This record gives sequence, structure tokens and C-alpha cells, in this order.
Amino acid sequence: MLTYALEHRGTDSLYEYLYKCIRNDIETGTIAAHEKLPSKRSLARHLGVSLITVEGAYTQLAAEGYVYAIERKGYFANPLVKNAATPSSRAARQQKAHAQAEESASSPLVADFTGSSVATGLFPYGTWAKTVREALAEESERTLLCETSAAGSLRLRRALANHLSGFRGMQVAPDQIVVGSGAQTLYNLIVQLLGRTMRYAVEDPGYARLTQIYRANNVALSHVPMDEGGIEVEKLRRCGADVLHIMPSHQYPTGLVTAISRRYELLGWASEENGRFVIEDDYDCEFRLAGRPIPALQTIDASERVIYTNTFTKSLGPAFRIGYMVLPEHLATRFEQELGFYSCTVSAIDQLALARFIENGDYERHVNRMRTHYRSVRNDLIAAFKATSLADRMSIEAEDSGLHFILGIKSAASEQEIARAAQARGVALAPLSSFYQDAENLPNLPPGTTLPRKFVISYTGIARESIESAARAIAQAADG
Repeated sequence: MLTYALEHRGTDSLYEYLYKCIRNDIETGTIAAHEKLPSKRSLARHLGVSLITVEGAYTQLAAEGYVYAIERKGYFANPLVKNAATPSSRAARQQKAHAQAEESASSPLVADFTGSSVATGLFPYGTWAKTVREALAEESERTLLCETSAAGSLRLRRALANHLSGFRGMQVAPDQIVVGSGAQTLYNLIVQLLGRTMRYAVEDPGYARLTQIYRANNVALSHVPMDEGGIEVEKLRRCGADVLHIMPSHQYPTGLVTAISRRYELLGWASEENGRFVIEDDYDCEFRLAGRPIPALQTIDASERVIYTNTFTKSLGPAFRIGYMVLPEHLATRFEQELGFYSCTVSAIDQLALARFIENGDYERHVNRMRTHYRSVRNDLIAAFKATSLADRMSIEAEDSGLHFILGIKSAASEQEIARAAQARGVALAPLSSFYQDAENLPNLPPGTTLPRKFVISYTGIARESIESAARAIAQAADG
């Protein structure tokens, strides 16, 4: 039976400390691969804690891929595939789908689930305006008007380093951070930094704009399929890629969380040859709606092969064209030497205001409010689907991972037919199949077999008063 000194948990909650202890035992081999963990009830009795505490720890471990569950048998430790260079312990618009929906539009839009719209009325305009005024009034004219370095304002980079330490567990120096006007600018800089002679790989299904960005940079590009654990490593090897761009904490569009074992495999792949890198796209990490945030891949990178990227698009809105990346130390040095001639693409005033917004705790409070709002919207939306004719032939996947989930519907109609019928009723839907960039990666079904029709439900922009009518419209579309 597992025994832990819970009195030594410090400031951690009971469930958080228990999760860390079990995770460490799995990473170090104290709990062997495929070893059965104690039942939730027996472990709760043994440790003298509530069943909810143990359930919370097990749920988080399962979400991160440390354990797997077998119905009526319990939880078992997942094997961790490690490489010698890794430590032992340690949404966006889909233009194609939306354009297709617009072509068949015959009524005003009631709800847009394609990720093309954003929530209104949530941004703290008063607080932000006050922060900007303070920056203008209290910062020196020299600070406001002088040109910042290519990497951005040192004050903002310090604020970001502190934020990443507290929220993502990342210990990075401000000199490793580069600020830019959104993810697209940063990706272009990464291509310049790593080189156009490299072959880049992206997940398939995936975010179509990534394909467009890499193709616009004239680099060789591969679309690598995924399985239930994440991107398929052997197919990644076979495509000959040098740089892999992934979303390990919440893949878009599938919602998949890359399992910890697969994370170690990917780091092993990166360390097999000099010059290989993994770009970690952490686009909506602030909005995991249950349990702890999934740890960043960068935190278990011992070989300095991970380039971490994130933006404020999901938290502050697409109008805030501010993103950042965290480079390994040797790449940060190369960036300064080779690309340091650039001017930062974000204004000094915006950077200083954002730094103050983070330092004052306003950003964290804002994100907490948004997370509560989105959790409520998600719950209402799922309840609305269950109240329709879809109730006994629908499935919901990855509803806790971030700001979208996968809706599966058993229907004789195809995904495209359902999407067109929904559009005619004023609801824009994005079929999961439309996110595949390589037709060879589409699910290959034997003749006569079918799978539930799947749709990516991005709910950030839906109005609360439209939820029930939108759910009914989708049900009617599926009913034919």
C-alpha cells in the first residue's frame, strides 16, 4: 500500500501533494509499469483522507498519461519510455470549414462553433485603461519612446518569467524570452532562426494556418498522423523531420493531451540528432477546466530542444497582438547574434502596460473570471445537447482540456451534410474531418463500418441566450 507523509505537503493541497507523490513514484520506477494502484477507497482509508482527494489525484494522473484506467479493474501505471538525455523525474479559426459553411448560408448566424468569434463583455476595460494611464503617467519619456531590443521590453520579459514560474512551473531567465506581435510573427522568426533547409512537421489533423505559415516560408513540411497517445513517433521518424510543431497540453482540434510516455519519446527523438527541435504551442493552457494545468513539455526537457510558445489571444482577445516564446539558452544567444538587428514588433507602451497588468495580479484575476465563465458555458451547452434528440446517440470528448470539445453524433448523414443543414438553421459547425491536411491520414474504415460524425465545438464566442436554440438546430440537422 502506498504510504506518504501528508504532513510534509507544505502549501500544496492534499490532492495536489498526493498527485505529486504518485507521479514521482511512477517516474522513478518505485511504481512499476502496469502495476495496479490501490483502489480509491482503500487508499483514502489508508491515508486518512477523503475519497474526493484520491479521486482528484488519480484523475489528474490519468489526464497527464501517468496512469490508465480499466473499467471495473482500477488504475494502472503507464510505462514511461525514456531516453538517456531526458530526466527520470522531472482555437482559432478553421478557414476552410468556415468558408464552406458561409457558402451554404441561408439564414442569419445564431451561433458560431468554428472558433471564428470571441466572447464579448468579459474584458476588464476599466482596469486595462487605468493600467495604460499609469504607464503613461509614471514611466519616463525615454522608456516610453526609446526602441526596445529585438526580444522586447526587459520589464515584460521579467513579468513573463515570473508568471511562467508560478503558473507553468517553468524556470526560465528573461533573456530566454522573445516578445512578438502574435504567434504568426514568432513562427516566422523561428524559421529564420532554425533555417529554411530544415524539414518541419505538424500534427494531422491540425491547425490549418500552421500549414499555411510554414508553406509561405518555403520550407519542407510533413503532416504526421496521431493516435490516442499523441503524434506517432515512428511516422515522425520516417518523414525525416528536423523540427516538430505540436500542442501537447491541448491539441487542436482533437483536444488530446499528449501522454507523459509519448512526451518522453518525443524528447528522445529530438535528442537523437543534433539540430532537432520541438516547438511547444501552449495556446490555451490557462483554460484547463478540471484539475491542475497539464505540465509544460519544456519542464522535462533536459537537452534544451524545446521552444515554448504562447500568446494572449485566448485570454485577452485577438485584438491584443502579443505573444512570446521561450528559447533554450543556446538559441537565445543565437537569436541575439543573428536576429538582434530587428525591432520588437510590439509597441513599448503595450508591453509596459501588459507588464503592469501581470505584476499587479490583474491578469490572473481576469483569467480566473474567464475560466469560471467558460466552465459555466461549457456545462450549459452540454446540458442543452443532452436535452435534445441527440441524448442517446451523442458523445462528448475532451470537455475539460480547454476551450473546445469534440461532439460525436451517430447519424446516417455525413459530417458535411450535417454542417450544411446546421448552417441553414443559423449554426456554423466545423467537421473534424475538415482539419486533416493530408487525405492519407483520414481514418481508414473497412467497408460497411461507420464512426460517429465528429465536430469541433469551440464555444468561446457563443451567447448564453443562444445555447438552447443552437443545440436544437444541430439536433435537427443530424436528424435530417
